[in-house]
Amino acid sequence: MRQTILAVLSLLAAAAVLTGCGGDYVLLTSEGPVAKGQSELMMTAIYVMLLVVIPSIVMALWFGWKFRKSNKDADYQPQWTHSTTIEIVVWGVPILIILFLAYLSYKGTHEYDPYKSRSADPSQDLVIQVIAEQFKWIFIYPEQNIATVNEVRFPEKQPVSFRITSNFAMTSFFIPKLSGQVYAMAGMQTRLHMVADNLSPVVQNPAEGQDDKFGYRGFASNYSGYGFSQMRFRAHSVAQADFDKWVQDIQNGQGSTYAVNGKGTTAIQKGELNWAEFEALRDGNRSQHQIDAMVKTARTETEIKARDVAVKEGPYPTKPHPVTYYSSVEANLFNKVIDQYMSNPHEAKKHRSEHTAEPEVATHESEEAPASAVH
Repeated sequence: MRQTILAVLSLLAAAAVLTGCGGDYVLLTSEGPVAKGQSELMMTAIYVMLLVVIPSIVMALWFGWKFRKSNKDADYQPQWTHSTTIEIVVWGVPILIILFLAYLSYKGTHEYDPYKSRSADPSQDLVIQVIAEQFKWIFIYPEQNIATVNEVRFPEKQPVSFRITSNFAMTSFFIPKLSGQVYAMAGMQTRLHMVADNLSPVVQNPAEGQDDKFGYRGFASNYSGYGFSQMRFRAHSVAQADFDKWVQDIQNGQGSTYAVNGKGTTAIQKGELNWAEFEALRDGNRSQHQIDAMVKTARTETEIKARDVAVKEGPYPTKPHPVTYYSSVEANLFNKVIDQYMSNPHEAKKHRSEHTAEPEVATHESEEAPASAVH
């Protein structure tokens, strides 16, 4: 019995330590209606399930103690076979709990649907196009005609509509404090709507290990290659006036020094994000050691082609790509990224070269599908 108690306590201690590895209980301290609602839904489901788990654990321990070999006062009933009361409790309570959880799941699925706008008028949402690149995040603001790398910014209390795709392997877009995760897939477009109720945190002191509290953490939560752990970005909720000034500074090519809720930091300012610049942003997916080995051992035509591609792409990153701003964006860049994965690559190439205007998003997305497969 003593060993059992020690084992249980050890497991509880390990769970508490592992839970704290992220620096905070992010799922329990969510901000914004979407993340808060999802957190409350999750905790409610856990509390309801504990109505079965806790009594089961207590009874298992109590039965073991009551009917231990040394307890001579325990009732011994070898002919006992059935109890209607026990059957009702054993089957009835779980059925009621399952029905309640089914109701919660149905209600939560529709209430916190990532495709559902958080505003009464969806046309007022701030549209941000998200491209998962190898290994970084690219954010395009089509209405403001600017783009950023590894940073996204939006006004406080402003409903945001993310349009998400990938230009390499499937991965997942996740800002734990503000919303659930949504997959980013090549040739497809998914959506995520959210709102930030408060200004983002501004604590920035790497020496004390507090840089993690500068803005909201965002990252790729799905493995997509050796460099995926560097697919991290910052999400900042700012005042409307600060957002407008930030956009104007980037458009004017002066976004290299900026402030987040009064806290200063720096970024790289560039000109237009065109197709050539976009393709140059891709990182390699091999280490330098692997590339050196390929250069030395390549013999066949296939190995030589693979070597040339690896050398051109370079090694995968060992730290996240620096925050970068683009003062303008090539027209229709987001849809071009999706179009290149059409079933006919020759038609896709011709289609990209002939595009001159931004088509409606509906041409690339099925409004009725839960995840918008393109073509």
